[in-house]
Amino acid sequence: MELNYKVLGQGAPIIILHGLFGMLDNWQSVAKVLAEKYMVYLVDNRNHGRSPHDPEFNYEVMSADLQEFLRKHQIEQSIIIGHSMGGKIAMYFAGRYTPQLFSKMVVVDIAPKYYRPHHADELAGLFAVDLEKIGSRQEAEEQIARHIAVPDTRQFLAEKPLPD
Repeated sequence: MELNYKVLGQGAPIIILHGLFGMLDNWQSVAKVLAEKYMVYLVDNRNHGRSPHDPEFNYEVMSADLQEFLRKHQIEQSIIIGHSMGGKIAMYFAGRYTPQLFSKMVVVDIAPKYYRPHHADELAGLFAVDLEKIGSRQEAEEQIARHIAVPDTRQFLAEKPLPD
């Protein structure tokens, strides 16, 4: 899968993987600081941001996406930073692929354990948005509001890029 990404800086490579419902822009401010000494790759995971969407969505395929990304860009011995879902991708990747593909790993805000599903309202809100009929982020937020009471969560979900 051809993942969307952005590169900042020069030097040893760092790959940053965002969390569920996130996108590469969520780590932009951190990446700018790291880019003073490193080449930072901000990556949109599958089904997020401007990366392709696919019905197959699990840690196995997302870690394979990361392996393909590293191979395609000839990146070895990178530092991988994964936040939440991105951290799970990184941990799965570490257990599945050769350690020569990364030198260090930073896992943020998640542990190597099972988490029971807990985003049913957020998913229902996202699936309720009729992308064919909305013309603004405000309209998207209004549709999401039927499922999600917390304004900050609605705004976070409604800020995602709309399809071209």
